[in-house]
Amino acid sequence: MKQILTTIVFMISVFAFSQNKTITGTITDNSGQPLPSASIVEKGTSNGVQSDFDGVFSIEVSSETAILQISYIGFTSQEISVEGKEVFSITLEEDLAALDEVVIIGYGKVKKKDLTGAVSSVDAKDAYVAPTASLDNALQGRATGVQVTSSNGTPGSSASIIIRGGNSITGGNEPLYVIDGFVGAGDISTLNPNDIESIQILKDASSTAIYGARGTNGVILVTTKKGKKGKLTVNFKASTGFQSLPQQIDVQTGREFAEFINGTDPDQMDLPFDLNNLPGEETNWQDVLTRTAQISDYQLSVSGGSDNAQYYVSAGYLNQEGIVIGSGFKRYSLRTNVDTKLSKVFKAGVNLSLSRTETDNDDIGNFRLLIREDPLKPVYDSEGNYTIGNFGVSNQTDHLLANAKLNQNDTFRDRALINTYIQAELSDKFTLKSTFGGDFIYNKNHQFIPSSNPASIRQGLLGQAAITRFNDIELLNENTINYNETFGDHTLGVLAGATFQTQNRETVVIVANEIPSDGVGVNAIELAPSENVSINSNYSEAHLVGFLGRVNYSFKDKYLLTASIRRDGSSRLGANNRYENFPSMALAWKISQEPFMDNIESINNLKIRASFGITGNQGVNPFSTLSTFTTLNTATVVDGVIVAGVVQGNLSNPDLKWETTSQFDLGMELSMFNSRFSAELDYYYKKTNDLLLYAGVPAITGYENTLQNAGSLENRGFDLTLVGKIIDNEDFGWTTTLNVSTFKNKVLELGVNSFIDTSNLAAPANDTNSRLIVGEPVGTFWGAIYEGVDPATGDAIYKDISGPDGVPDGVYDPEYDKTIIGSANPDFYGGFQTSFRYKNFDLMAFFPFSVGNENYNEEMFLASETQLNSFAAIRDNMWSYADPDNALYPRAGSNSWNVSSSLYVQDASYFRLGTLQFGYSLPTDSVKGFSKLRVYFTGTNLFLIKSKDYLGYDPDVNTSSNSTNTYSSALRGFDNIGYPQNRSLLFGLDLTF
Repeated sequence: MKQILTTIVFMISVFAFSQNKTITGTITDNSGQPLPSASIVEKGTSNGVQSDFDGVFSIEVSSETAILQISYIGFTSQEISVEGKEVFSITLEEDLAALDEVVIIGYGKVKKKDLTGAVSSVDAKDAYVAPTASLDNALQGRATGVQVTSSNGTPGSSASIIIRGGNSITGGNEPLYVIDGFVGAGDISTLNPNDIESIQILKDASSTAIYGARGTNGVILVTTKKGKKGKLTVNFKASTGFQSLPQQIDVQTGREFAEFINGTDPDQMDLPFDLNNLPGEETNWQDVLTRTAQISDYQLSVSGGSDNAQYYVSAGYLNQEGIVIGSGFKRYSLRTNVDTKLSKVFKAGVNLSLSRTETDNDDIGNFRLLIREDPLKPVYDSEGNYTIGNFGVSNQTDHLLANAKLNQNDTFRDRALINTYIQAELSDKFTLKSTFGGDFIYNKNHQFIPSSNPASIRQGLLGQAAITRFNDIELLNENTINYNETFGDHTLGVLAGATFQTQNRETVVIVANEIPSDGVGVNAIELAPSENVSINSNYSEAHLVGFLGRVNYSFKDKYLLTASIRRDGSSRLGANNRYENFPSMALAWKISQEPFMDNIESINNLKIRASFGITGNQGVNPFSTLSTFTTLNTATVVDGVIVAGVVQGNLSNPDLKWETTSQFDLGMELSMFNSRFSAELDYYYKKTNDLLLYAGVPAITGYENTLQNAGSLENRGFDLTLVGKIIDNEDFGWTTTLNVSTFKNKVLELGVNSFIDTSNLAAPANDTNSRLIVGEPVGTFWGAIYEGVDPATGDAIYKDISGPDGVPDGVYDPEYDKTIIGSANPDFYGGFQTSFRYKNFDLMAFFPFSVGNENYNEEMFLASETQLNSFAAIRDNMWSYADPDNALYPRAGSNSWNVSSSLYVQDASYFRLGTLQFGYSLPTDSVKGFSKLRVYFTGTNLFLIKSKDYLGYDPDVNTSSNSTNTYSSALRGFDNIGYPQNRSLLFGLDLTF
């Protein structure tokens, strides 16, 4: 028996051994060079080895039918069967996908390796890992040269985007948006980010000059998803979670507020508050008005197609509650993209996007009112009604929670964006294309303050209503012809075209007071007395015509030339200067294609490029160059009828022309170690002439100023992108990306002026705090240099800079001692992303940052106002009668607080964990019926590193970017305590079948 068992075991061992097989081989590239550290894995197992320095490998596989998976970074992976063979010589083909990646440019596309301009591509999958209401917010830190600053955190709000430093003072600095070929498609909050296939950001003149009059501030090209040939594919994405206020601003409690007010009494005898018997109760208004808010996002798409037609259809729903009670944003979207082949020659398609957004605008007034509100004031009285009146000495008359819950302030926006095309391929060389598009926006805003609001009760007011209707219709027709030819070593591409665009805008505003019923709201304002109803309307139209041409030439696929020109005519400009030409030229040299680079195996792509061009900015409102009339505030009686009076509103200027920006760009692109490492570096210089400014005119005209071309400014800087594929094998991958940008900005000329005041502290101060100065950057803060507190008086001590004789005279005088006190411009900014993959798990972390910029905190100057609450950090260190010697800040009530000074300028540098996502994809063979099933967790704004002395919620803010100030485009770095950014935690599901 023992012999039998021994024989059986031996036979099983021999059989098992006979199933194993040793495979050896060598792995090389196309030129026969060995590929060390290539990955060789037996498919379906964890059995794997790596090739040695000479590309040689040896692996024992489990059976004769085993399959080997061969992979190497920068090369196309292979699978080989070992059946019937033991020694292999394997050649891997270089994966040129990265270099052959197609980049969308203006009116065309080009392979990345043939690109001559400065274009940044943003991976939509990375940018939209968390639900977002607007495209622009997701771009922060994702592309070099693109500075994204939040105006505030209100749901649905847009961010401010400045590409390469900004070029205008009054003409706007926002980039031009092109969605699926529709030029000027603004209001991107209506666009469903899940529908986006690619985002290209055109930065240099070679890329943007093809857009002529609107290319100065850069161009953001958005291409939505298309259907692909193949079976029907259904994708469903869902994510839901919660948002919260990351941190509160430390303001005084009710007791601290009372102690502060008592401390301002000079005799310290008959004090305003008995600290043992305080009125009211402790109320933290940030707690009262903020909440943990829900956010949900659902997306469904269907795509597919045949040889003759491809389709992509999607529907989306986003519901974002605001972290402030009474605020929120909803978006409903529907998209249909269809491309069809009509015949061998003709092809047609349509991109149709329908959307509706509903915004519940927070109606607490301004978020900074939460900082100022009376902390002794109860939310409700003893009967459960909203409290009327104040318990401290706060002079706020509104009840913030009542405003948030009772007042209506809703905005509804319906939009249809359609762009159709028909294309004729006359031959393999000639292609004709015509597009016809329309952007139709219908916007309404309803505001209603009921008589039950405590402020209305206090003032004895009935219902107050306002209705605003805004319609915007844009129509676009573009016609282009393309010619492409290759002859010998020469490749030529020619584009010519014409474009026609028109815009019509109409606004109607109806305001009514004394509406007798709260129940009707804005729906029956005719109930208000006629003398309490006012109606205003406005209409404008603008037309643009353009003719464009571009030539792309390549010699031996090494020397590249791109030249373009566009001639635009705009009705917005003066009658004498409505047409202008915008040329550009770019050269590129693929050094890596030269014979002398053949022996440098580590470099697989090296290209240098240079470009120069001129772009324009037509950033003036329609009719700005014409003499217009405006209504008087008074009326006259003619034949017993009240007639509104009119007066000329502004002077005409038929000579007004474009702002023009000349830009030079020098760039280098490098890819090494089979695309394992890549870098892109650009230097640019821009100069803008003929700035649109309101400059002085002779008094005989009856006007102080009118819009003129007067002034110039410049920008220069560097853009750097580094990408590293540190590890990339079957089971584990690690990739990092770093974007860093700098810019230096300078005002060169302001017409006859050496400076222009652009902003003041609010009343009662009214002191200049921002100024444009020749020789200095845009975004400069102006004021006195704060040096401390005089212990004898409690007033501020300011630096004595000069005097009537040009030298310091020992006395502070605002005429001689004001100077530059800070700048909103960063030393550098950007973003860092690192991504990990282990088998079916993935982890991504993204960190945007900004270093060296400063913010001006205007809320600080009200810290001395004893009828308002304020920052505890200031009031705890303010001069007092009890401790006059150790103060950091002047005494309450001192006129020093009305002086713009460096006291209000704070370090606004930050480093943030913007996004963290952890996901798991179920193996497809374990989930029948699905080709993809992934679950994930996403966190946003998880931590923020900022200066410990920064008093606002978040230094990434500019609350003046959406102001009505004439110079709002030049105002940067102001923090007036706007709606704060939220922190979110979400769970998501992504499945495809």
